[in-house]
Amino acid sequence: MARRPSMSAESSEREFAAWAESMHLEYDAFLRQSWAAMQAARKGHWIADTEEHVRAAGEAFRQKALEKLLQAQVAAGQGSFSPSAGRRLDEQGAADGHAPDGGGARGGAAAGVAAARRRPGRAGR
Repeated sequence: MARRPSMSAESSEREFAAWAESMHLEYDAFLRQSWAAMQAARKGHWIADTEEHVRAAGEAFRQKALEKLLQAQVAAGQGSFSPSAGRRLDEQGAADGHAPDGGGARGGAAAGVAAARRRPGRAGR
């Protein structure tokens, strides 16, 4: 007897289908831009005349795919995360090194460490 997919699997499949559907127009645009570049290419110069156009169209498609994936995650309530594992901002390291945990840009560094690491003749660059 076949097992019924879990609710999360069904939800995931629906979310995938919605994302894939939203990408059809983007994919069509990628294909049309690639085709147009090939049609405009000079005879005997197909690669030279199309490579950058197709690469740019592919990059635009990739960017749209990622944007729509992120939008789908946010819409599904799965897009929020904290690289600090939920720590409050006032508990995180401060840029001036005066954070409660000793972190921050200068936290724990001895005074003059950066100056000591500078190579002679490189100051001010």
